[in-house]
Amino acid sequence: MFKRWGLVSLPLILVMTGCFPFTQEEPEETEVENPNNDQEITIVPPVSSPENYYQAILFNGQYMSGVTRGFGTDVVYNRLDLDQLEMGLTRIAKEHFPQEQYSLREGQFINRDELNSWLRRYDEEDNPLGLNPPLGDGDNRREQEESNPRTLSHILEQNYMVENDNGEIELGGIVIGVSLNSVYHFRTEDDQGRYNFYDTAVDNEISIEDGERIANEIVARLRDQEREEGAFNNIPIVVGLFREQPRESVISGSYLQASIAEPNGELGGWQSINENNYLFPSDRANQDVRDDSDEFSRFQDQIQNFFNTYVGVVGRGFYQDDRLTELTVDIPLRYNGKTEIVALTQFVASLIPEYYDDIRVEVNISSVNGTQESLIVGEPGEEPFIHVMD
Repeated sequence: MFKRWGLVSLPLILVMTGCFPFTQEEPEETEVENPNNDQEITIVPPVSSPENYYQAILFNGQYMSGVTRGFGTDVVYNRLDLDQLEMGLTRIAKEHFPQEQYSLREGQFINRDELNSWLRRYDEEDNPLGLNPPLGDGDNRREQEESNPRTLSHILEQNYMVENDNGEIELGGIVIGVSLNSVYHFRTEDDQGRYNFYDTAVDNEISIEDGERIANEIVARLRDQEREEGAFNNIPIVVGLFREQPRESVISGSYLQASIAEPNGELGGWQSINENNYLFPSDRANQDVRDDSDEFSRFQDQIQNFFNTYVGVVGRGFYQDDRLTELTVDIPLRYNGKTEIVALTQFVASLIPEYYDDIRVEVNISSVNGTQESLIVGEPGEEPFIHVMD
């Protein structure tokens, strides 16, 4: 049975072979002593939640951040995209690594310099490891960029750890998120040293085709015998393709498809992922999900009629297999007192069971300067939880 909590002492520097062992003991047992550099490793106890998150691993009581921490904010402009890229990847992981057996650690094996090289354009002399396509044809730099846009935006790595038969925690699988551009933004420099900024749309089919090429190459590089003495050959590697939204979008992108490379193998067939995000109200929602759009309009009208002044209400709906499963609502407003916030929070909470009893709903009420004033969370079939900030 998987140990929920364990203590261990071991050297900080690990020699990696076919697996990555971290000896795990029960708390009441004697810790393994090491004269060099002892560590205490714990797996965070499970906390019940509808999302059923993976448990994290702590080293000496501290969370181990990924070796490329913060890199994503430099290459993925939209924060909503970055969040969905990360959390959506854990949904893909659940299909292969059950939460009851595996715990999550941020990626430790693709380092910053390597990642930076992979994200750049391929150049036979200057950057042979580049995964983005080389410059295209054209009489100037703008035409060369536009004729062959960069398709790859970011690569996210997650490590999934499991207990082996000897009670050791080892690497059980790697999951990779390949984030793809829907719009490629670039700049050129003129003779006077001034920058000109441009963008060009990336066709969805081209994005997917190039994403599959990139995914296969990433797996091949991880499987390389020279990388950690071939340590990644004996574990499954899962890859998901994520397509970002344009920079100005108020909704996130979504995963398009995923594939798994079984131990010692290459990626197999690709499985489509039917996920979408919609803004309410919007023309796109009216066209694609009319019934849900109308329902949100009725929900919105009730909230706006609560005050005699205008109240903005905006929703972001997350769809899986063409069904609305999550709704996030933002309500920014001007208010004259805390009692107004309390009253509005109570009123909105009372509407959720009437309109959205079978999905997860999160409502954020904030002041016009962006300060959050209250939070409402409704889970399917449960009374909404409310919290008003002091």
